Amino acid sequence: MHPMKPSLLICALGMFLLTGAPRAMAASFDCNKATSATEMLICKDAQTSALDDQLQQTYKTALRVVAPSSRRALIEEQRHWITYIRNVCQDKACLQQAYTARVGVLASNEKYIINRSECTIPDGTSCRSTVHYRDPNIRIESFNQSLIAQKKSGHIIGCSKLVNLPVGYANSNNSFGGVCTLQDNGARTTVEICDDDMFGHFSMQPASSDLSEKSLTEFTHSKCYGG
Repeated sequence: MHPMKPSLLICALGMFLLTGAPRAMAASFDCNKATSATEMLICKDAQTSALDDQLQQTYKTALRVVAPSSRRALIEEQRHWITYIRNVCQDKACLQQAYTARVGVLASNEKYIINRSECTIPDGTSCRSTVHYRDPNIRIESFNQSLIAQKKSGHIIGCSKLVNLPVGYANSNNSFGGVCTLQDNGARTTVEICDDDMFGHFSMQPASSDLSEKSLTEFTHSKCYGG
């Protein structure tokens, strides 16, 4: 094998320095066309890019398995995850946590996309239904409308939990509560927020250290539940 001529070696080295090492390739989008900060974070880190690839394959399998009646719900849920969970991340650790959790949800390959409902008994005498939403971001638009109506600053950019406490004849009113991220003048805060569909109830407070569904249900019940 003949050694590379010095002029060719210099040229090759120059091209490497100009273009840099090959970028990680994500499966769900073209890294060469990445424009957002989140996409660039994914493409620059091999481990995060690998998680993106794993998620894409898991999502394709979930789409094949899901019942036709739930296919639209799964597609909408995935779009919400990208917009309100993945794209809210500002660092690699957040992205990897978000990807890992989402892969876990999709890997269950549920045939029907349904929300979990349970009977809770807050006072020991009556049974109240609480709905826990698989997609916690379907209420963001309503929460932001409530913030505007209440003349509160900032806006909700994503939620990690969402519950509904239906009340009244044939569940005529729905009281929703969420653990969400509020962005206000560049600062982000985790909050508990609730509103309803009928009476205009609204409340928001900084989230406590207890971010459990039980704590969220109790907050929603005390602040936004009922007529």
